Amino acid sequence: MASRPTAPIVSHTGEVLPRAVTFQFALDPNAEQAVLLGKCAGARRFTVNHHLARVRANLDVRSAEQEVLAESGEPCEPSTPSLSWSTFSFINEFNAWKNGESDDSPVNEDGSRGLAWRHELPNDVFECASVDAARALENFASSRRGERRGAPVGFPRFQAKGKVTPSFRLRNRATPSRSPSSQTIRFSDPAHLRLPKFGPVKVFGPTRKVRRMIDLGRFHIYSATLTERAGRWIVSLTGVAAELHRAERSRTSRHAVPVGVDRGIISLCVAADANGVAFENFEGVKTLKHALRTLKAANRALARTTPGSKGRQRARARLAKTHRKVANIRRHLVHQASRALVDRCQILVIEDLNVAGMVRNRHLSRSTSDAAMGELSRQLLYKARWHGVEVRVADRWFPSSKTCSSCGEVINDLDLSTRTYSCGVCGLVIDRDLNAAINLARWQPAGPSAVTLKEPMHALLLSTA
Repeated sequence: MASRPTAPIVSHTGEVLPRAVTFQFALDPNAEQAVLLGKCAGARRFTVNHHLARVRANLDVRSAEQEVLAESGEPCEPSTPSLSWSTFSFINEFNAWKNGESDDSPVNEDGSRGLAWRHELPNDVFECASVDAARALENFASSRRGERRGAPVGFPRFQAKGKVTPSFRLRNRATPSRSPSSQTIRFSDPAHLRLPKFGPVKVFGPTRKVRRMIDLGRFHIYSATLTERAGRWIVSLTGVAAELHRAERSRTSRHAVPVGVDRGIISLCVAADANGVAFENFEGVKTLKHALRTLKAANRALARTTPGSKGRQRARARLAKTHRKVANIRRHLVHQASRALVDRCQILVIEDLNVAGMVRNRHLSRSTSDAAMGELSRQLLYKARWHGVEVRVADRWFPSSKTCSSCGEVINDLDLSTRTYSCGVCGLVIDRDLNAAINLARWQPAGPSAVTLKEPMHALLLSTA
């Protein structure tokens, strides 16, 4: 039976919103809002652990009953019924439990039932946490059934304070057809973002672009995810936006010849077209390498502190701040490279690298992580969809670095330490990364070449909102 096509999302101005977009801003909350942010993050951990504990206890009881039945030789089902792991059952169960409507609801000192502090926080914190717990358990179940790709996923871990990143999510309970002033999550002025229960929260950075898109109906906020990183709260506004202007998606002014992009460790990436012309060489990301001395000193200072002391908190904050700076610089450089390639090319060819396997190699893990190979490919794929650029993904076993771009000779014993490719047949001497980029540009796919999604972006976002 064919699935029903997803209806397009239309804003209050009639704009069709098919593109998933996320905008991030740093927050500057006041003292009261900072306390509430911490409470919301703690409530999310509490809710997730509540569901995991219920499911774990149910599985243990059923497993014990199954063992007893197996020993007795009775082929019967355990008497304890299994719990539903669906999103709706989790939300309904926790709402009844925290509101005092369940038999096992907590009893307060004054005799009332339910969580005494539930009204201090937005209800979305509890519901979104229930959704996250249900998804984690579904990943565990699908992995156990062999239906999930990738590494096996075990039972979700319980979330402990100080060991998980403080985070929670709030939903915008308004349809795109409603005016921006009626949205529950909206910008009240150029410097403040209004959130449920929080009121106006000050944000850093310019907001004119996002506010203009919202006013024109070109962007609708689905949810706001608030995360604390290195002592600073970051809000991620996730939603759907209209297509880019046709001038930005035009292919007439772009390079018509396919361009191969070879990601590496020495250079962030080297680009060359199929004619053998070097297109661009982006400098490698070495922010982690440059910050190793600072990180080493910060780690030593942290090791000398007393656990649980104020000095340890300050030392941990200094270490986290250095890591945050490294990550921000790396992300900025990758954004510059990916945007430049998408703006200038019609067809891009990248290689399907096993980045996860390279990270597990102890000789390459640090350099591979600092090179941001996976992040560059991720940004190229989604920006190419936005700008109408075709992306071809070469086979993982395609010998792009070992093949001569002049005569096609393959050198099988070429190791990673050899940075210059020298062909013994035609005498070509060329940079190793440039040679690989040329070979990638000439790679021809056996099937469909463009990387496209199986379903519209707004449909994928609706399924996770």
